[in-house]
Amino acid sequence: MQFVWRGRLYVVHEVLSRWRERSAWWEHAAVAAVHGEATEAGDPGGRARPVLEIGDLEREVFRVEASVGHSGGAGVYDLARPVRPGTAAVSEVGGTSSSEASEDWQLLRVSD
Repeated sequence: MQFVWRGRLYVVHEVLSRWRERSAWWEHAAVAAVHGEATEAGDPGGRARPVLEIGDLEREVFRVEASVGHSGGAGVYDLARPVRPGTAAVSEVGGTSSSEASEDWQLLRVSD
C-alpha cells in the first residue's frame, strides 16, 4: 500500500495497529439541520438536508510505518476511512480497490 501526503508518495512498510473509533456524530451537519441550524447552500427553504450515514458514525484507523520511497526515513502515520455498512470486523488495509481507497482514506495524525 502507499499514500500521497504533501505531494510525496509514501510506501507503507508495516501496519502497527488497527482499530475502530466513534466519531462525534453530534457535530455532523445532519444533526444541526434537524435542529434548524443549517441548510444546504443555495437552498433558502431548507429542503435539501444532509444525511447522516453509517460511515459518519464510525471509522477504521490504521497506524502504519511508512517512508518516502523504499529508502527514506520511516515515520508513523494514522490513516482512516469510514466504516462500510455490514462490516463487522476491522478489515485489511488492502481490502478495497485502489479507486475506492483513494477517495475514502484520510490522514489523521503524523508522528515522524
